[in-house]
Amino acid sequence: LRLLINHTRLGRLITAVVTDREMAQSIGIDTNRIFILAFSLGVFLAALGGALATPTSGVAPGLGADIMVLAFAVAAIGGLGQIEGAAVASLIVGLARVLAIYLAPSLDAVAPYLAMLVVLLIRPYGLFGSTTARRI
Repeated sequence: LRLLINHTRLGRLITAVVTDREMAQSIGIDTNRIFILAFSLGVFLAALGGALATPTSGVAPGLGADIMVLAFAVAAIGGLGQIEGAAVASLIVGLARVLAIYLAPSLDAVAPYLAMLVVLLIRPYGLFGSTTARRI
């Protein structure tokens, strides 16, 4: 996904539209089409993730609640909007849960939050996050 965003024309268009929609529209980019393509790519990746996770976890009502909590921890640890950070943070959360199950099973549910606490105390914007000025 990072290669797509950084090294293709579609990635540059998506970046331009997300950064400043009005400017992208004024130079002739069809912003609605780019939003539809980006949304479609996101839906495809979410469906692929769900299809790959279903055999290991099963399907039941309320399945998304547990995953959303872990996804929040991953996003906070990695830095908001950082794809590489999400990949590294998912490894950290996974290792934290496995170590908690192995060493102290009662801390299984708390392990992702402890990892998030440690990382955010050291780097408040996440592992790959940075402070940036935003135009309002």
